[in-house]
Amino acid sequence: MSRQTIMAAGSMLHLLPQLLDHYGGSDGSGYELKFGSSGALRAKIESGHPCQLFISASSIHTQSLVENHYLKSCALLGLNRNVLVHPVRLRVTEESALGFLMDAQYQLAISTTGLNPAANELEMLERITQVGGLKSGELKKRTRLITGGRETPNAPTGRNQYGWIMETQSVDLLLTYQTNAIEAVADNPNLSFTHLPEVVRVDGYYGIALSSLASPLLTGFYEWLLGSEGQSCLSGYGFRSATHSR
Repeated sequence: MSRQTIMAAGSMLHLLPQLLDHYGGSDGSGYELKFGSSGALRAKIESGHPCQLFISASSIHTQSLVENHYLKSCALLGLNRNVLVHPVRLRVTEESALGFLMDAQYQLAISTTGLNPAANELEMLERITQVGGLKSGELKKRTRLITGGRETPNAPTGRNQYGWIMETQSVDLLLTYQTNAIEAVADNPNLSFTHLPEVVRVDGYYGIALSSLASPLLTGFYEWLLGSEGQSCLSGYGFRSATHSR
């Protein structure tokens, strides 16, 4: 059987290989991984690019692909909240987070795939701008985009990109998914993270979809992720469980 293709959102770049390792399919002999923005990957599948398993940062994409018969089945994989990473010394709380975000003395950054300028992360900046009464585009103008490894400078081997950048590149605050925040804090113990007020938060309801041509390995991985063991593993990386029957 030829190698199969797993497509996944750019935010899964570091996490997906770890999940495959937990499942027991980490040797990569039966599949290849392709990452990008969820919308762009959906468009590739719709245009005929082979994909046997798709993990999207928005369940809207996986649902549409199944409804239009590009893929066979889909489910909600989990909820990945956007949070604010900050130095422990700042003592940021959910209640004070908005004030810190609007304060220009703090260098703000936001994680992004760098592949989709209309992505959720920029929507969140607009929400913060509106709620905080700032001028349109003001917050975006002073926010640094961090792509998690596809940029210069890159973190040295063994360091997490986000944890290292906040330590060495004068970044005070970082908006990112909780899965990324957990890795950054593990890398840099001087960091912590807090949840954002619901009024500005843009959460990622991740979806997963399977092709009718998926191999037993990928079918098993799909079922494992949605089962109790896989969901428990995802929880350890920052996901919250979601109802996954569809």
